[in-house]
Amino acid sequence: MTTVTEFANAIVALPEVLLGFSKDPKTQMDLIFPLCEYNVDDIKTIAPIGLAENTLNRATAALCRRAAIRTLCKAAANWQADSWDEVLTIRKRISEILQNEILIATNDKNMQTATALRDLRIKVLETLAKAAGEVPHLRTIERTAALPALQLAQQLYADGNRASELIQRANPVHPAFMPTQLEVLSS
Repeated sequence: MTTVTEFANAIVALPEVLLGFSKDPKTQMDLIFPLCEYNVDDIKTIAPIGLAENTLNRATAALCRRAAIRTLCKAAANWQADSWDEVLTIRKRISEILQNEILIATNDKNMQTATALRDLRIKVLETLAKAAGEVPHLRTIERTAALPALQLAQQLYADGNRASELIQRANPVHPAFMPTQLEVLSS
């Protein structure tokens, strides 16, 4: 028989296990984002046992989300973005997740959790804002003809070694024929 504490510890450990599936913080965040939005539907009932079951389900879902949020923030702190735009996208998504969880905690009159989540939100957003200031912006370029990645990297950055970065970003059919329109880093 599993105790309540063992059950709670297992829930808290699950997102940490997901971190172990990849060493890349971006991949880790992609694995954890769905857990941060986990929710349950209440059973429509007026029976006391049904109401108690709804309360238990909501509390379990909240524990699942909050454990995932904690792990998500840990992964975000270790993440190094490629572009300013990518940081803003992740920052917005994490901010929305935390804000929703703050509202849920506030509605449940769990002010200690709401305050802790607010503090976490501030720290994570500050960290991501600092990271955004250190990476280049994305810009869209257009060429009249499909160029090889090596030539395009040389033209854009005066560095042919950045061809692999262009290939990864554009995902062309073949590196000798890069798309005529693609997003590249500004520097």
